[in-house]
Amino acid sequence: MATNPLSDITTAAVTPPPGSKKAADATSNATIDKDGFLKLLVAQLQHQDPSSPQDSSQFAAQMAQFSTVEQLANLAKTSAKSAKSAAMSQAVGLLGKAVSYLGQDGQSVQGTVQRVDAGDDVPTLVVDGVTGIGIDSVSEVS
Repeated sequence: MATNPLSDITTAAVTPPPGSKKAADATSNATIDKDGFLKLLVAQLQHQDPSSPQDSSQFAAQMAQFSTVEQLANLAKTSAKSAKSAAMSQAVGLLGKAVSYLGQDGQSVQGTVQRVDAGDDVPTLVVDGVTGIGIDSVSEVS
């Protein structure tokens, strides 16, 4: 029995190898990235029947979908960078200011922002030697 190269590519693009960390996520999130989409599109073109080629309007629609997916991915990256930049600007604006924030015990703590640590995801404040204070925990600035 011959295998269908198109279904092999589709399965390979969507299904992670068994035992991998992504294998557990595959059951709830069966999506395809732009590389997988391109592989699928190329496979469709390679294996189409020459006597009845794909409709050009379908091909144009698929290319438009690919372009949209790529632009959405770029927009998501740009938005994430902008959000991180805005959070950093907000944190730097607090340098030298007296702030109130919620401490570990849930009580309000007051102190002066001494430093901003640029973490991987969001910047954190150092207030009177206490590190790791998120901007979202600041309740008052004076």
